[in-house]
Amino acid sequence: MKKILIALGLAALVSSSQAQGLCNFVNSAATVITLTSNGVSMGSAPAGNGSWRYELFRAPAGTTADVGFVATGLIATNTSAGRLVAGNGVAIPGTAAGGTAAILIRGWSANLGQNWAEASANLAILGGYAGSSAVAPNFLLGGDGGLGFIQPSPVFGGSSGIVPAGVNNGFTLTYFPVPEPSSMVLAGLGAASLLLFRRRK
Repeated sequence: MKKILIALGLAALVSSSQAQGLCNFVNSAATVITLTSNGVSMGSAPAGNGSWRYELFRAPAGTTADVGFVATGLIATNTSAGRLVAGNGVAIPGTAAGGTAAILIRGWSANLGQNWAEASANLAILGGYAGSSAVAPNFLLGGDGGLGFIQPSPVFGGSSGIVPAGVNNGFTLTYFPVPEPSSMVLAGLGAASLLLFRRRK
């Protein structure tokens, strides 16, 4: 009996040491994601499963600037207007269960790519909507360290969420138009003339 208890204790210790932090990768009807085009608000991002994508990023706890964040590989697609849904308690790679981390969410039109790296590269070529949430520098992560499931903090709202307590809004996806061909040609001619001018000097 003693050996069994020791084995169970070791198993629990190993599983808890390898547990990852959990996050509710969702938002509510009060924290919808909106669209803006040419400075004009267009309301909530329309419904349509797969038409929008949202990726979760992490950084060390206490990070406040929107730099140095690493993609977690967690992608959510919307199922209703202004919402991102990836289920409750999704694990964030590289984080500790019950610990804290800095997180942010980036969103974009699905036509731009499968992840943010593709979307950011295609934005100037294809055009579309893109945007980022504010940084949550000390986001409380749920976990299961052998004590049962600890409900993770919501992504939006609350003292440890993206949006400060009492502020019920999400973030905005802004439309980035495709540069007109004529503008691109003019830019190319300008660059070529500068190169010629430098060579002559």
